[in-house]
Amino acid sequence: MAVITIEKKRTTATCAFCGGSGNDPFGIMSYLSTCCVCGGRGIVTVSSPYSRCAHCSGTGAIKTLTCTACMGKGILPIIAHDTHKCPACHGTGDDPSASAMYCLQCRGRGYVHS
Repeated sequence: MAVITIEKKRTTATCAFCGGSGNDPFGIMSYLSTCCVCGGRGIVTVSSPYSRCAHCSGTGAIKTLTCTACMGKGILPIIAHDTHKCPACHGTGDDPSASAMYCLQCRGRGYVHS
């Protein structure tokens, strides 16, 4: 039995939720509140390689809430190289019955592996 491993490296990226400012972009508690995703640092650590989150379109937010697919980072790790558009959400990353929820088949990525 052969075991195939894909080496994933950790890298940093600008926080999509706050745009790198480190502050809460919506100012719900205060305009000085720290970002709940990056903890005020303005950067997040992610696994590489990665791609833009289809559910939130890379913004890290759905309305004024953090995206549940990418947890506000705006990017998701690439899970496989042989992929095609998700048949359930047609690549949007949204649940067909409720757009505020991410697609359960592709988990908000917009694609599934073959």
